[in-house]
Amino acid sequence: MATEVRQRKGTKETSKSDDNDDVATFPAFDDNVANPQQWTWSNLSSWPLSVRWAPAFVVLLVAFIAVYWNHYITQPPLDMSTQESCVATFNFTFPMHAARHQAEQLSTHSWEIGTAWQAIEELVNPEKTVFSTDPFPENVLPKQGLIVDQALSWVYQKIRTDGETLFDDTFSVSDPASLGVPALMLSQRFPRFKGAADRQLDYLLNTAPRYINGAISHRRDVKELWSDALSMFPPFLAYYGATENKTEMLQLAFRQIQLYRDVLQFSHGPKIGLWMHSKGPSELADEGAWSTGNGWAAYGMGRVRATMAGWAPAKPVLGEEIGKLDQYIGEILDAAMRADTDESGLLRNYLDQESWFGETSGTSLLAATAYRMALQSPQRFGEQYIAWADRKREAVLATVDNDGFAKPAVNPLKHGSRDPVEKSPEGESFLIMMGAAWRGKCEIDGDLTELLLTCAQTVFAWVSALSRRMSNCCRDSKHHVVNLGSRQQLSFHRSCNARSGTYPLLYSSLSLRREKQTSPIL
Repeated sequence: MATEVRQRKGTKETSKSDDNDDVATFPAFDDNVANPQQWTWSNLSSWPLSVRWAPAFVVLLVAFIAVYWNHYITQPPLDMSTQESCVATFNFTFPMHAARHQAEQLSTHSWEIGTAWQAIEELVNPEKTVFSTDPFPENVLPKQGLIVDQALSWVYQKIRTDGETLFDDTFSVSDPASLGVPALMLSQRFPRFKGAADRQLDYLLNTAPRYINGAISHRRDVKELWSDALSMFPPFLAYYGATENKTEMLQLAFRQIQLYRDVLQFSHGPKIGLWMHSKGPSELADEGAWSTGNGWAAYGMGRVRATMAGWAPAKPVLGEEIGKLDQYIGEILDAAMRADTDESGLLRNYLDQESWFGETSGTSLLAATAYRMALQSPQRFGEQYIAWADRKREAVLATVDNDGFAKPAVNPLKHGSRDPVEKSPEGESFLIMMGAAWRGKCEIDGDLTELLLTCAQTVFAWVSALSRRMSNCCRDSKHHVVNLGSRQQLSFHRSCNARSGTYPLLYSSLSLRREKQTSPIL
């Protein structure tokens, strides 16, 4: 019995000893965790090692999220403090540089090279194109700096300076003339280009075959008129006239446009206003309403119109011609809008024929024309043209891949083929032109800082009268006109950027676009 008691007592003592051992084994841990007075947020040294580095991880996580959000999710803000910064920060919503690379690499024919030059110049140096607010500073060609423009650097070695024309082209009369404007611009630094441009002009006026009505033939071997020609030689004639201070050259450019229109335009029926692609005796003659051909004609007339309006000596003389060009361009755009019924959102390769596929090249060029004319003549080309161009742009951009190709595009060498191509040199240039024309909001009159102040004052006026102006000022995808009094109006359009989810201000322009402001806007 005594032995059993002793054993039990020994067991209890052992247990007690074990309990004491347990308590003694973890005193430091229990004190640090259970005592909140020793762990304070203000005293970093009191923090347990397991959480001491947590703030650093939080900071790194926040920084990563901020960088990822700013560079990959959201688009950088548009800086409109200067035209240069606006151009640099503009979001085209498609791989513009890839498209430019493709245009440069694929262009080998004279018209492709001339069109690619025009597109790159509009993209990189819009202030030196005829679509700028001052294309002829002090009525002379825009100056070249120590380094010539990127577009001129690219086209420099592609222009022939020792021949009758600017490119060795045995097929076309007008296509080599598409290099005439860059040749004149290069002549400021390299005089041999002036001689080459003079010979090109002489060939057009004195050697080239003429159609029965006196229009300069598009082809060498046969007297034939193609709508393509209007983007080739009339812009050169007009630019040459401004360069040499010869108003009669601008009048000649307009007269040639009229002669082409007399032959190629559909004057009645469902295709009224559209242009046939070509007219002549050869097997290549095409009397269909080719969308790209209508784009060639409309955009070429737009360039001539911009040259006339941008060269000061022509304004008092060529006002009637400018008005008629607005009419001619409007006829094409109106007819294209009527024929715009394809479910893809693209214009058909032949506008009036439902059996043809929706196509990106003609759609891009006609949309670019609408954007340009909305800036050149906002009274004639207003809300409906901008909204239509927005829809065509969005339809085209939905087809652009990561390499910058817009497709399906018509085969530029087989315009009647029902097999579209994935790589079109001129199609890439048209895509660039459309993007550059959409960016026209950066190319506005006057001081941009002053314009921003006007916008801020306008917004304040809206807020103060929100209940009265809600119906006029708050409709998405509309062209709004804000009444700023009897002195001028600020017109702008808010366009939805479908890919980035932003709503960039598409066009900001004073209604008195090309007149210098001598007093504050408000």
